[in-house]
This record gives sequence, structure tokens and C-alpha cells, in this order.
Amino acid sequence: MKPPRKSRQRRTAAHVEREQERRDGEHKRRDASTQDSERRAQDGEHRAHAPAHTNQLYGLLPVLEALRAGERRVERITVAEGAHEARLHELFELARAQRVPVHRAPRAELQRLAPHASHQGVVANVAAAAYADADELLAALAAQVNTAAPPLAVVLDGVEDPRNLGAILRTCECAGASAVFVPERRAVGLTETVAKAAAGALEYVRVARVTNVARLIEQLQARGLWTVGTAADAEIEYTDWDWTKPSALLLGGEGEGLRRLVRERCDALVRIPLRGRIASLNVSVAAGVVLYEALRQRALQYKRVEAAD
Repeated sequence: MKPPRKSRQRRTAAHVEREQERRDGEHKRRDASTQDSERRAQDGEHRAHAPAHTNQLYGLLPVLEALRAGERRVERITVAEGAHEARLHELFELARAQRVPVHRAPRAELQRLAPHASHQGVVANVAAAAYADADELLAALAAQVNTAAPPLAVVLDGVEDPRNLGAILRTCECAGASAVFVPERRAVGLTETVAKAAAGALEYVRVARVTNVARLIEQLQARGLWTVGTAADAEIEYTDWDWTKPSALLLGGEGEGLRRLVRERCDALVRIPLRGRIASLNVSVAAGVVLYEALRQRALQYKRVEAAD
């Protein structure tokens, strides 16, 4: 027996309504997906044109403009393997002229560095603070020699952990160090993580980059500074060194310490005595220990001079 006509009509109307709801749901999902894609694209474009406070630039043109302008220090450029050489010719030329290291990496590595960004095969790290000119800093140190406030500089030979560098810069500022030198390669630069760990010290500590630490030692010595490196096997304890002299303290990187050539160029090597089972101190802790010994000795010297007057 066939169902009444009105019953069939009601079922047909219900089926049409359910079908319409299904289609509306699909449209909403597609619209949401499209909006999400647009947001990701906009985010990628925003990252590619990187505002001034960030420490990364994404995309060929933003990186090229940063190199052309020369107002922001580009520390390192990562280029995707297989990228067109002709398209990157100017970038390579400018990077070479400004001594900016360029590294090749798989595209997967760039995607990790710039997720959801239209990086076009180019990612650059930009310093969170401006570097001082190394020659100007050396001249300023030389001017302090033979004065009542002799220079105290710090040279870092390959510190790679940004938190360590930030902690060292903070200690340098608190202890009154005159300048800090870091190598251009195989070392961390002035990233945002460094700036955060330094807790404001980057506003006051002058930091310069150098291409060759061994050569820097010779330049410091020529300007009247004693170069003193830290080493676990040194014969002199750090408290036995006369830190009232114009001095440059050299600290090695995590794990490796000072490189052999750097050790050999130093005027002296000092050690921090250890009584536990661990072979060495963290480099930022070692910096604090030695710098505050230098501050202690200089404060006593100042008091003696005042008493004599």
C-alpha cells in the first residue's frame, strides 16, 4: 500500500533541507579553509617584509634591500640548495662586500627557519643591536692606557649559546668592562635571545665583530693591553694576575675553550681553581668570576691612590 501523498512530500522536503544543510556546511568549511590560507599568506608576506624589531628577514627582495641600505647589520644569510645563481648574483656580491656569511641549506631547513613564510629560498638573520666599529673600539681602548681608569676588554673566542653571550654582556656592563669583541664566524651574534638575556646591557656595552681573534690579540697588544686567556691547565690562578694593568680577558667557547692559536698568542693564561668533579665552569660564570676579581683589585688600587693623595 502506497503512503499518503502528504507523507511523501514531508519526507522529500526533509531530505532537501538536510541536503541544503550539508552543502551549507561544506561552503562554510571551504570559506574557513580559504580564510586560513589567506591569513597564512598574509603572515608569510608580513614575515617576508620583517618589521624593524625582528631578527629575521624572509624573501630575496627584503634581504637585498637590507644589504643595499646598510642600516641593519645582516649577520648571516641562508640560501636554499639549488636556488638560481643568476637571481642571487647581487645578493652574493653585496654579502661578500659586507663580509656577511652565506650558507647553503636544504629547503626543508629554510622551511623550519621560516614556517608558513614565503621565503623564496632566502632567510637572513639580522642583529638585534648595532655593532661598534672594531677599529674605533681599539682606538678608544688605546686612549685609556696610562690613565687612572685603564681599559678592561673582553674577547670571546667562539661562544655559540645566545644565553651565555647575553649573560656575559650583562656581567661586562655591571663590572665596567670597556669593550667586547666577538668573532664573525662560528659564534653567536647579537640576536634577540642575546638581547633578552643581556637584560638591557646591550644599550650600554659596545660590541664589535672581528674576522680573526688571533690577529685581534696582536692589535690589542700593540695598543698597550695585556691579553690574558683562561685555561684549565694554566699555571697562574686568576687571583694572582695583576688586573690593574690595561687588560683584555679572553674566554673560549662552550666545551672547546680557547683555540690553540689563540692560547699561543696570549701574554698569559690563568685558571679558576675547581674543587668538584666537573672539569670546567660555564663560560658566563667564568666571565663573572674573573671580571669581578678585576673589579675588586681595581677598587683596592683606587682606594690606595686616594689614600696616598
